[in-house]
Amino acid sequence: MKKVVLVCNGGLSTSIMAKKLNDMGGNDYDVYAYGEQEYEEHLDGVDCVLIGPQIRYLLPGIRAKVGNDVPVEVIEPRTYGTMNAAKVVEQLNRMTTK
Repeated sequence: MKKVVLVCNGGLSTSIMAKKLNDMGGNDYDVYAYGEQEYEEHLDGVDCVLIGPQIRYLLPGIRAKVGNDVPVEVIEPRTYGTMNAAKVVEQLNRMTTK
């Protein structure tokens, strides 16, 4: 099982996405949602990080904190806005099979 961290402003909207992903992802992903103020405390063993589009400006700083070995990407705004978990699973599959 791959550990995924979702990051947004306060963790509220990503917690909705995390629940959908956990329901849909089966045994492939274990998804957690955190706000931008707390995600750093939860990076141990993380396989990839997805960022909510509302904080995409933080991408360089989050990449620097996560490190080069862990892929970090922004969720596409339309995908995030419609809570399209299937599209996010596609993104996770691509990110974790590199």
